[in-house]
Amino acid sequence: MKKIVIAGRNDSGKSTIVGELYRGLKAKEYQPLAVGSGIQDEKPYLHKGIDVTYLTVAVPEPGMDVVSDVERVIRSHVNQIQEKNRLIQHARRALEELNKVRSVLELGNLSQRDIPDISTLPDVVLIEAVGINDGYKSAECRNLADILVSVIPAGIKGEIIMEQGSILLDEADIIVVTKIDETPRDVSNTTIKLLQRIYRHKPIIPAVATQGIHMELVLEEVVKRLNEPVFLLDNAQPQAKVVISKEKGTV
Repeated sequence: MKKIVIAGRNDSGKSTIVGELYRGLKAKEYQPLAVGSGIQDEKPYLHKGIDVTYLTVAVPEPGMDVVSDVERVIRSHVNQIQEKNRLIQHARRALEELNKVRSVLELGNLSQRDIPDISTLPDVVLIEAVGINDGYKSAECRNLADILVSVIPAGIKGEIIMEQGSILLDEADIIVVTKIDETPRDVSNTTIKLLQRIYRHKPIIPAVATQGIHMELVLEEVVKRLNEPVFLLDNAQPQAKVVISKEKGTV
């Protein structure tokens, strides 16, 4: 399964983007598994319309590597779905056998209405990187992601964007600028222009995730990368980092 990591500052609106991408991918006939990470429960994700069957939270155990812990949680949750499906299938067969006996005894059949349908297995994973990234410098998030979506609030200081070693910006596949509705227009424009100037070849998408504004553009970029292996092959190669002269503010 391809892993889409939504990473960035904790005040950037990542969980809302996870919810929007979950619904968008579902509409395009994918079945995402949503994974939260860090000290956080499932309630915020449920409020964003994510089916509890396809939702889990990875809380790193003491001494555990973050990436391996998230991957362990993914495997465990998929196994749980498979086991539940097996139990449902066994229950249906058992009820069919019971109804054969009841039919012979003229007792009438029992309905299978109360037995749930089996669940589709997830084919893509959405991971919100909460509590596992150090600003925009987390190598773990890049290592975990097949597709890395880095989220930046529009009001972020330019100095943070221009810091050296910001892997989550330098190696992002998609950059989403959020909270443009809560930020003065001149500040938002400055942030977007700075990002466009530094990362000329990346999709940089301003969005109001809570209202779904421009989220279809984010979804389009994600689906493009899911469907075209060339994107994943390209992103597997080390990307050249942009060197910025802080004295002159030039690229």
